[in-house]
Amino acid sequence: MQHTCSVHLSRGWLLASGLALAVVLAGGAPARAANSLRIELAEAAKKIAEVLRGQNADAVAVGEFTGPRRLRSSAGPGIAEVLTEELKKVKITVKDEANFEVKGDFLDIEDKDSEQLAALLKIRVLDRTGKVVVEMERGIFGDQTLASLFGLTVELPPNAGDKARTQKLKESLEQPRTHLTQTRISAGPGSPYAIEILVKSGDRYVPRAPSDEGGRAFVPIRRHELYAVRFINESPHDAAVTLTIDGINMFAFSEVKNRKTGQPQYTHVIIPAGKSGTILGWHVNNQRSDAFLVGEYAKSPAAQLLQSSAKVGTITATFAAAWPRGGRMPDDEPPSRSGDATVRGPEVAAKFKEVERDIGVVRASISVRYTK
Repeated sequence: MQHTCSVHLSRGWLLASGLALAVVLAGGAPARAANSLRIELAEAAKKIAEVLRGQNADAVAVGEFTGPRRLRSSAGPGIAEVLTEELKKVKITVKDEANFEVKGDFLDIEDKDSEQLAALLKIRVLDRTGKVVVEMERGIFGDQTLASLFGLTVELPPNAGDKARTQKLKESLEQPRTHLTQTRISAGPGSPYAIEILVKSGDRYVPRAPSDEGGRAFVPIRRHELYAVRFINESPHDAAVTLTIDGINMFAFSEVKNRKTGQPQYTHVIIPAGKSGTILGWHVNNQRSDAFLVGEYAKSPAAQLLQSSAKVGTITATFAAAWPRGGRMPDDEPPSRSGDATVRGPEVAAKFKEVERDIGVVRASISVRYTK
């Protein structure tokens, strides 16, 4: 029988009523993998700043980043969000009225050196006449980041080697599969991890049944509906879950910041073994959140940065095992190694508590498309 819990937060982690939430502690392999996108975009921002200053400019507009059409990816706003933050760090103003614009594309590739799946990010800076003043490419790695960028649903054996895990990721790209059991969505029939999309009806949230569209889960959510995401963990270990919507982490607008980096303090939700927990919205602080609300794209958090031509939105949850910091890891955990959109709706009560955990490799990713 599935039991619900409250959520908690830790330094780098967070737990919510009935759940725990956490952040990845700096220095660990999962932290480095999760930060792959930011690391590469930080380097891109430095190059863009250098080019702009060579043109006697200190401002740029951040345009659209588009993914492969065949994957129906909507993660471009997440890329734009991180790039905007990194540009501000190097003293470049981001505004729509700038004479220069940065935009780009991202696609799935196999890295020739490592033979691992990667995202190739192509970035262009254009002047007001449309002339390209600089272009660059960055490679993005990491199971969690790739799952969010491409909206993947896949089970990843934790103790398998890189080659086997990469093969699973490739298969999920070329032959997508999802497993639906009534309102539950999982990566496979035997997976201990699942999610449900709940839509508010009256004064409560009710699970809405998904459909299988070409191997990808789809849940219809109408304009102006509030929704929530329930994480289900039936494994014998705590689970550290990341939640991204259109590539944007649920903590992107959090007021709780890391003092050293200025970035949101939290990255993960901790779900105890054998329990479930529900996230009602974008984390603001440890007492409240802004509800997930489907609204016109121009009013969404993503559109604070750019418009998107994506036909659907994507909700992605990735699951990894978690255990008390410094405690014994699970036996099968490998050693450390290297259209419409969701708007910020009304405030909702969401109490969180901090906890400390170590996090393992990604074991499953589950993605859901919404609002065609």
